[in-house]
Amino acid sequence: MTTVPGSVVAIFPQAVELHEFLDQTGDVLAARGFHPGEALAVTAGCRDEIAAEYRAEIRRRWDQSFDFASLSGLPFAGVTGMRAVFDHVPHVAGHPEVVIFAMPHIGVLADGTMGRAMRRGRSRPTTACGSLLTAIQAARGVQPTPPPECSDRPLIDPLDPEQSLVQFRLAAQFGDISTMSPVDLVRGVAELMVTELWQLLAAVTIPGEDDVALVGGILIHGPDGNDYVSPYARLIRSDGVLTDERFDDA
Repeated sequence: MTTVPGSVVAIFPQAVELHEFLDQTGDVLAARGFHPGEALAVTAGCRDEIAAEYRAEIRRRWDQSFDFASLSGLPFAGVTGMRAVFDHVPHVAGHPEVVIFAMPHIGVLADGTMGRAMRRGRSRPTTACGSLLTAIQAARGVQPTPPPECSDRPLIDPLDPEQSLVQFRLAAQFGDISTMSPVDLVRGVAELMVTELWQLLAAVTIPGEDDVALVGGILIHGPDGNDYVSPYARLIRSDGVLTDERFDDA
């Protein structure tokens, strides 16, 4: 068992190593009838290359996965993307089974600095999540941001369309994020991802016919080079019965 670094535990007391988290989650899901080869896994998170192990490990454990990634992790694939998920589910269990892992990410340095991570081949730490930190900087006026009078509809920069959507969505949800810390924002995004993904599931599924599980948390890149997860939520609807567990840490 990997010891979670102190700089991680100080902010995320319930954080566990990624593989341990996936082991525990797999056991819970199996008890509710979700099994690799029968269920289609979905990975929702940031496009960042340092989140690649998270995506690859889920794909390895669940045989395959649908990539719902975006800058920041917000589910911009929308209803069209979720319909595609259910169009791709294996016809094995007799009814659709989908397991969604929803995790925005954050880097943590050994000195406790949040929102920074050491990357392979780099001599200095860089931002993680860069998209969320860019949104904070934009709100502070350090980066260009859509004017407030356009708040009813997103103003899309054709050279930066996805980040435009990120900043619009965060402003719509949280208002002024200029004073938010990286930790506060990633926690808010973890909650927002779970809310929006469940709304997408509600839009395209039928309770009692489609079994779905939504596992939410925060992916943490530790100073030791390992990844950790701070659990946030676990929603499971199997045979029409819904359980909704929320965890205090994230």
